Parts: sequence; C-alpha cells; structure tokens
Amino acid sequence: MPQLVLAVIVGCAVCQIGIFCTTVYLHRTVAHRALTLAPSVRLVFRVLVWITTGIRPRQWAAVHRKHHAFTDVEGDPHSPHLQTTGRCPRLRGALHAHAGWLLRAPATDVGRWAPDLAGDPDLVMLTRLFPLACAVSLGAPALLGWAISGTGAGALGGLVWGGLVRVFVLQQATFAVNSACHLWGRRPFRTREQDRATNLAVLSVLSMGESWHNAHHASPRTARHGVDRGQLDSTARLIQALERCRLVSQVRWPTPESLDARRVEAGQRERSASVLTRSAAVGRSGTHRRWTRSAPAGPGT
Repeated sequence: MPQLVLAVIVGCAVCQIGIFCTTVYLHRTVAHRALTLAPSVRLVFRVLVWITTGIRPRQWAAVHRKHHAFTDVEGDPHSPHLQTTGRCPRLRGALHAHAGWLLRAPATDVGRWAPDLAGDPDLVMLTRLFPLACAVSLGAPALLGWAISGTGAGALGGLVWGGLVRVFVLQQATFAVNSACHLWGRRPFRTREQDRATNLAVLSVLSMGESWHNAHHASPRTARHGVDRGQLDSTARLIQALERCRLVSQVRWPTPESLDARRVEAGQRERSASVLTRSAAVGRSGTHRRWTRSAPAGPGT
C-alpha cells in the first residue's frame, strides 16, 4: 500500500508539472506571446515539456494558432461543430474534437502558422527528438519510483501512475478544452460570430484555468483566462508569482476596461476581478448574441 500511495503521489506531481508546462509555456508563451520568460526559466520549461509531455512545441503552437484563425468553421483542426451529416452529429463532433482529429486531421503547415518558431534551434532539436522524448516521458517516472522504493513494484507503480495514467489525465485536460469548452458553458464575452468557445467552470481545476475558454477567445493574448471574481486560474497565479520574482516580463494582464468592452451585455457588465486590479464584481450576463464575423486572426493571436 505505501508503494501504491507513493506511485500516486509521483503521478499527480508529474501530471501537474506537465499541465503547467502546457498552459504556461506552450499555450500562453509560445502560441500567444502573452508573456516573455527569462532565458533560464525558458530552458527549464523546455526541458520539462520534453520530459513530461513529449509534445513537439512548434507543431502544437501551429495547430493552436490555426484553431484560433478558423474557430468552429471549415479549417478548424478540432471543432466539434463541423460534423453536420450522418447519425448523431453532435456526438460524432464531440468525439472528433476530443481526440478523433488526431487521427484524421491533415497535417498543419508549421511554416505558415509558426514561422517565428522555425529558426529556434532548441525547438527544432526537440521536434527531432520526439521519439526519445516519449520514451523518457514514460521511463523517468519508472526510474524515480525505483530510486525511491528500491523495488521493482515501485518502478512498475511509477510507470503506471507517473507514466501511463499521467499521460492519460494530461491529455484529457487538454482534449476536454477542445471539445467540452466548445459545446457547453457560458459565453459572457463577444467573439466572432461562429466562434462557440465557452467558459466551463467545472474543468477549471483540472485544466489549470484553461477552461475559461470564452474569455480566452475574446482576448487571446492575455495571460489570465479566469478574469472574473471567483474564477480559478492557477496558471495565471503561477505567472504572477514568476513575475514577482522577476523571472518573466512583458506580461499582458487584462484590464477591466478591455474586458468590459468585450462583454455581451453592455448594460449588465460584470466588473473584472483581475489579479492586478482586484476590482469588485457588479453584475452578470450570460446572454448569447450573434455578432458580425471579422477576418480570421493571423498567427500569434
């Protein structure tokens, strides 16, 4: 039993590190340029991304930027709303957005959607070492379990909980934002007409704040997604802590004025409670409204 508890603890710790690497580094730093990491911190995140997720940063950023450019219209790599024919289109769309797109979607042109990353030698190297990253991502927890317990059972527990289960949970946290956060939830902010990104509070803990997806699509380049009072965004908290330690700079924090300008109901606005201003909430609005579609956003938005 103690070995099982140890394996679960190791798995949870490595999983949380992996999710933070995805949210802070891959999403808010690489894909959207919402902040700038100090060179030493950037190196740490790159190594941890390589070990804990095995994700190819250039490819990940390119797919995500394309998703923002064509959200929920033809060209979106993982929209749940493009399955309009056949039986159970909503279910098929949800499955496609959750994980099915990985098997069927055409490859995304990294040169078009992430040209700013093409010349980064570290990211190029990480992409080439992708198979090794996968092996290390599963093997490191097993070695850690063996080093702590000194037994084969500890190594197996590390592999299962720190490797396989951790990868499963980490992927579900990301996949759920792609699927559930375009199907259910509230839409308090204006986005483009066909953009159906929602805020889904129930996923905020698991996704480290990524499930405030409507707010993110309304202001993609801000470093905080849970912008209203009571909205948990642990990724933004970590960024704030790094900023206080002067390990990150040029952080794009949302302001009450910029958020109020994007509210669906101008007459019933909810005052922003960003980390920087601590403004009090004065109203709520969950009304859905159609708005004129603007031109697709380009790379980096």
